[in-house]
Amino acid sequence: MSHPDPSQQPQWQHQPPGRPGQGFPPPQGPVPGQQYAAPGVPGGVPGAPGGVPGAPGGGVPGGPPPGQYSGGYGPPPGGGGGRNRWLIPAAAGVALVVMGGTVWATVSLVSFGGPQPESVLPGSSVAFGKVDLAIDGSQAMELIRFVDQLPAEMTEEMDEPDGDMTELFAEVFVEAFPESRQADVEEWIGQRAGVSVWPTADAAAEVDEGSGLAMALALAVEDERRAEEELASLASGDDTLHFEMTNGFALLSTSEAALADRAAQVDEHGSLEDSDVYSGDVADVPGGSLAVGWTDFTRLMEVEGVAAEIQSGMAAETGEVSGRATASLRIDGDYLEARADVFDFEVDSADLAWLAETPGASVAAMESLPESTVMAFGASGLDTALTDAYESDEIPFLSGSGEMQEMEREFNAMGAPLPEGFTNLLGSSTAFGVTGMDLDSFFGSAYGGGEEFSFQYRAVGGDEGVLGDFVENVAASDPYATPPGVGTDGDAVVVASGSSATGRLGDDPVFQQTMQEMDDAVVAGYFDMRQVLTDTEVQNPAEWGAMGLAVNVTEEGRRSGVELRWSPSGGGE
Repeated sequence: MSHPDPSQQPQWQHQPPGRPGQGFPPPQGPVPGQQYAAPGVPGGVPGAPGGVPGAPGGGVPGGPPPGQYSGGYGPPPGGGGGRNRWLIPAAAGVALVVMGGTVWATVSLVSFGGPQPESVLPGSSVAFGKVDLAIDGSQAMELIRFVDQLPAEMTEEMDEPDGDMTELFAEVFVEAFPESRQADVEEWIGQRAGVSVWPTADAAAEVDEGSGLAMALALAVEDERRAEEELASLASGDDTLHFEMTNGFALLSTSEAALADRAAQVDEHGSLEDSDVYSGDVADVPGGSLAVGWTDFTRLMEVEGVAAEIQSGMAAETGEVSGRATASLRIDGDYLEARADVFDFEVDSADLAWLAETPGASVAAMESLPESTVMAFGASGLDTALTDAYESDEIPFLSGSGEMQEMEREFNAMGAPLPEGFTNLLGSSTAFGVTGMDLDSFFGSAYGGGEEFSFQYRAVGGDEGVLGDFVENVAASDPYATPPGVGTDGDAVVVASGSSATGRLGDDPVFQQTMQEMDDAVVAGYFDMRQVLTDTEVQNPAEWGAMGLAVNVTEEGRRSGVELRWSPSGGGE
C-alpha cells in the first residue's frame, strides 16, 4: 500500500475559526491569529509539549514564559526515512480536530469523561497531548455564547451542531489514510486521542534514528472489532504502520518494537495517568479545556539528542533548562483562551521569582490610557521588583557585572541613579499605549523606515523631571522630530505624542470583555483588532473584537502562567 509523500499532504496551519465542511477557503487577506497556534503549538499536536517527532512544527507547547526560549525539538535528520510518514498526518491530524478550519473543530469543548489516553500511555513519558471532543450541557452553553460573538462572515454558513464530533475525527483519519472510507471509519472511531513520547534505550523503537525517543498515538474506538479489521487492512500493505488494541484504544506507532517498549514501560513505570507528577501538574488546568498538553523539560533535557537540539536554538551561553509545563485551550462564552503554565522552570538557574511579589494590577494600569488605544502593555510594581532584584544582585537578563555597570552608567546619565531610578522612570504603575498608527508606515516599507505614531506613556508615581530629561535626551538624537510632551494627570506622569481620544480605555466594553478576570496579572497586553483590520481584509472589522495577554507569577516564582485570548465582538455591536 502506498501513501502520499508528506510533502504532498495538506498544509496544516492553525487558522481562526471558520466554517464547517471540507474545502472551505480561508478568509482573504491577513486574518488575525492565522499564524498563532496556541501557546507554543506551532502546527503540531495540540499541547504536546516538548515537540513530537514526526509531527509538523514540533514545537514546545506550554513552554517558557515570554523572553525565554520556546523553540521546539526536531529529531536528528536522516535515519528515519519514510517509516513514520503515516504518523505525520495521524498525529498532526488529531490537532486538526481542534485547530482546523471549522468552528466546531476550533471551539468545541472537552469534558474529559471516561477512559483517557494517558491511561494506556507510559508514566515515563516526557511529553503528552490529548483532545476530547465529547461535550456536556454546560459546555455547550458556553460554546453557543461564544459562537454568538463571532463575526457574521464566520457563521453565515454554519450548520447547527448535533453534539457528535465523531465525523471530525473520521475526516482526520481519512486524510491520513485515504484508502479508508469515512462512512466505515465513523462506525468505529471514538472522540478522544492522545500522543506521548518517552525515552527509550531500544534503537529499534525510536521514532527517528538517533532521537532516543519512542512514540505512540492512542486513539479511542467505539467498536474494537471493526477498528481492528480496518487497521489490520491498512497495516497489511504498509510496514510503517503498527498497532494493537487495549482498553478501548487503538495504539498506533512506527514499529512493533515501539509498541513492545510501551508495554514494558507501562509495566515498569505504570501509566501516565498514575504519575503523581503529571496528575499534580494537570490538576489545575482550567475546567472546560478542549485540549491539554504536558511536558517535563528536566527529563526531556536528559535525552541527548533533545538537549542538543534545544540548546542549539538558545543563546550560546545558555546550558541548563529544567521544570515542567502544561498547555490548554478552552472556551469561555466571551472568549477563546490559550494558556501555558510552567512549574519550577529555570534557565541556567534563573527564574521569575523576582516578579512574584508584584501587586498584579497591570490591567488597571492600562485602563487610564485613551479609548483610541490600538495596542497596550501594562505593569504594576515593576519598580519594586527590579529594586529588590538589583539589591540582591539578581537583575534578570544581565549575564555579568559588566552589563550591570553599563546599566548603572546609563541610569546615572539620565539623572536617575539606581535603585531609585526604577521608580523615577517606571512609577509604581506603568502603562504604554499606541493610540494611533498606520501599520504600513509603522513597520516600515521598502522605501525607508516607519513613520511617527501616536502614543501615551503613563507612570503613576514617576518623576516628571527625570522623564522630561529622558525625553529631551532621546529627542536630541533627531533634531527634525517633534519631541513628545511631558506632563501630569493626577498622580501619573504622562509622556504623549500625537493626538488621542479623550475617553478611557477602561470604559470600552470590548476591553472589559477581553481583559475580565485578569486582575492578578503582573504584566498584561491588549490589542484592538477592530482598529487594525480593514474592510479589504474582513467584511466588518468592528466584529473582530480584541486580543488580551496576561502573565502571572505565583508561589514565590515557582509557578508562572501566560494567557492569550481572542474576544470577538460580532454579537455585541
